[in-house]
Amino acid sequence: MSNQRRIGICGATTTPISMLVILLAFICSATAGDDANQLDFTSSDCTLTEPVYGNKFDFSKLHSDLAHVVRSVSNDIFEFNVCSNLTFQCNNESNVAACLKRQGKEYVLGRKHELHYHNGKMYLKYLNGAKCENGTKDHPNYQLHVILNCDYTLDNNPLQITSFAEDTCSFYINYDTPVACLSIPDDAQSNSCSVPYTNTGNTFDLMELSDVNYRTTDRQGNFFIINVCKPVLYGENTMCPAGSSICLFSPKETDLKKRFINFGNVQTQPVYKNEQLLLIHNSSTPCAGNPKLNYSSIVNFHCDKNVLNAHPEYVGPEQDGCTHQFNFITPLACKNLKPCTARTTSNELLDLSALSNRAPHKLSKDGKTYNVAVCTGAGSPCLANGGACYEENGVSYGLGNFNANLRFNQSGSPYLLYEDGVKCDNGNRRWSTKIEFVCASNATMGSSDADALHIIEDSNCQLLIQYWTPLACLEQIRCTEKIYVDNSEDGTGGGGYELFDITPLINNYENYEARVALPDNQQQQVAKNTKFFLNVCRPLVPKYQLGCAGGSAVCMAKMSAAGSPEEEVSLGFPLISLAAINRTTVELLYLHGDPCPTDRAMNLSTTIRFRCNMRSGRGQPVLSSIDECNYHFDWDTSVICPPHECSFSQDTCEMVHDDLGMRYNFKNASFTKEGKIAIDHKSSKLELNVCGQHRKAMTDYSQDLVNLFFTHDLHGCGKEGKMNVHMRVICSNETESSFSITNDTQCSLLYVQRTPSICSFLSLNVVPQGESGSSSSSSSSSSSTTSTTTSSPISTHATPMGKIEEAVTTAASTVKAAIASPSASVGTILGIILSVTFFVACVGMFAVSPARRQRVRRLFRRNNSSVRYSTVQSSEEANLLMEPNGEFTESDDDMLL
Repeated sequence: MSNQRRIGICGATTTPISMLVILLAFICSATAGDDANQLDFTSSDCTLTEPVYGNKFDFSKLHSDLAHVVRSVSNDIFEFNVCSNLTFQCNNESNVAACLKRQGKEYVLGRKHELHYHNGKMYLKYLNGAKCENGTKDHPNYQLHVILNCDYTLDNNPLQITSFAEDTCSFYINYDTPVACLSIPDDAQSNSCSVPYTNTGNTFDLMELSDVNYRTTDRQGNFFIINVCKPVLYGENTMCPAGSSICLFSPKETDLKKRFINFGNVQTQPVYKNEQLLLIHNSSTPCAGNPKLNYSSIVNFHCDKNVLNAHPEYVGPEQDGCTHQFNFITPLACKNLKPCTARTTSNELLDLSALSNRAPHKLSKDGKTYNVAVCTGAGSPCLANGGACYEENGVSYGLGNFNANLRFNQSGSPYLLYEDGVKCDNGNRRWSTKIEFVCASNATMGSSDADALHIIEDSNCQLLIQYWTPLACLEQIRCTEKIYVDNSEDGTGGGGYELFDITPLINNYENYEARVALPDNQQQQVAKNTKFFLNVCRPLVPKYQLGCAGGSAVCMAKMSAAGSPEEEVSLGFPLISLAAINRTTVELLYLHGDPCPTDRAMNLSTTIRFRCNMRSGRGQPVLSSIDECNYHFDWDTSVICPPHECSFSQDTCEMVHDDLGMRYNFKNASFTKEGKIAIDHKSSKLELNVCGQHRKAMTDYSQDLVNLFFTHDLHGCGKEGKMNVHMRVICSNETESSFSITNDTQCSLLYVQRTPSICSFLSLNVVPQGESGSSSSSSSSSSSTTSTTTSSPISTHATPMGKIEEAVTTAASTVKAAIASPSASVGTILGIILSVTFFVACVGMFAVSPARRQRVRRLFRRNNSSVRYSTVQSSEEANLLMEPNGEFTESDDDMLL
């Protein structure tokens, strides 16, 4: 009897070899079908019809009678037109569509353009540029790509040039425009999205959150795409229905009409009731579980003053199965900020409270001496509540009562307004004092007068003062950068733009001191008593009497025997926004520092390269090399690492970070009693059991916390009696908890637990008491807690090409075994030969196409690849599969598109 196993399919008998042929044929046919993706096409004119809803985009509205002009930080000038050529010559050539002007020379970047559409992404590709000196065989000429991004608001500067190397031949410009958006409902045209919480005009304003889309996982392989106060911004894999603010994206859905489902229309009127701030989104899409109802979504906004990069989390469905709950923790939901602080439109905290600790300032003008203080009383001779006054003939004249209500004017400049001073000469109005704060780096660049007050005007019943201080220097550059990542398992476009965000590293209270680790041949360039101070995306905090030019982001100083800085040298200013290097690395450049000692025609500069390392915590900058006039710092940090889904054991109540081997036991945590938490709510008591089935635990390194999602049995919550629980376990130097239960249904609970015991699980150090920073850790009481974190590193190994090498070996082994079999028939051997020939042909196909090659790698790749994240960015479930070195491949320019 033959020992060969036969398997029946559709009444036929097949061998394992035949099964291999069928499998390979399926892979090749699927790949060929994918190449004809209807979501990838080109238009020769200025219009295109997107394939999901049939909406027609007409970009002829972007045509300019002159040209669109963008200037880079290195003073390169890019001029281009849309739907027409430039009206002037470039390098003595007419009929040119795009031109680069650099150091007195002109280069043609394109003589015409094509309009491209790819999975919702739209861009103009300018062709037939001049030959580039540094061009490659595949791309010998200059190229310009203009990426058309949906933006419902008309910005003053809608064009941004992506950072580029001096020798590059390809350039990328982002053009933010409403022309790239789907239609917006008339009732959502308003730029207002606020609700008052007092009768005196204090309001919550959520419009600042509308600039970007947010993505959060449903923890079942799909994603919710969310915008606040505006419809979802149309773009790559964000093709949500017109007018929707929340939609469910199902990457594996083959029907384009069902890939994006509207879960909530745009809402511009927040609701504030029962001390809760929320947005209620109703959809016109029937609910799959109950066609009599439509989908709806509720976004609950919760206050956390320390969060710098806020994003929503999906909590779960309500009792009807058709209403879905989300939590959005943000400082914009906070009523009372710290005195003498304010939030900018970019959600950046401006903190001038340090100025309130300084002695009152004495200023003179026209023979009068004024006493002025910031956010506090000005002292004698002013009255007790006077913020500004002047004395004349022994009599004090108040010019306004002090307050700590820092505000911003329409141009975005911060100011204080002291009102209710003495009566003016006409007797009807009273004196007031307005203190305008000006960034010292902008107003006093190169001046020793970097922190000073100046009276601008003292007439018309108002004393106007300008206060020049580095504390008023807001974030001058963008501290975020997005990069496209394909999260699908088969490479069929299940990805999207993921956001790198290093704003948690911005420190408004302290500067970072870098560690020096230069190679042996460069150590003599830095004296042993030299220290390097720097900050992230902002100028240095004015401390330690550093004498670098105002606005510097990096300062090199020699330290005296007494510990004071001497011979300070500026290594650059924050002028260029964050740039992505690859999937796990971003870079900051600080330029125009002091003159370079080795080349006086150049200026010193700094490069800081941030690399994802989940073991590093916040990390520390390290000076790793000096390249003539450029100082290079490496910074390993977990802040830019995507969230990671941890495993959870019901039996032991233990959460395990599989990649790092870190463990956390909730039964041993000081804030639980054998894994249970008692909550007093109204007249009842809830006992949450953290240890149970179906717990989802996900790290969020950007906010120093672990999110835990589960359900709690509660009578009255729907048919199943389940309450959705979202638990945030935050690294902090104190142990305290808070919770919020939705008042309408009481079927959604947000529980926040701050504890130092979770810090080591996140590779973070507990912030010492008395220190402040930009992290979410607090500094108040000390608590004795039991550490429940242990470390047992897990090592993983993978071949550089993933498991495709193993797949090849397996196929070869099958051939050898079959031929060596004594019972092998001629038909079997012939089948083997045909199978191997077919296999080699498919491999040849894949070798030609990098995209196909990557799909085969994914098919055969083991789960223990060298870099594997179960989640990406804002709790998105994904696998991030990288080349071993993490660098972009030769085709990775496409990621910029």
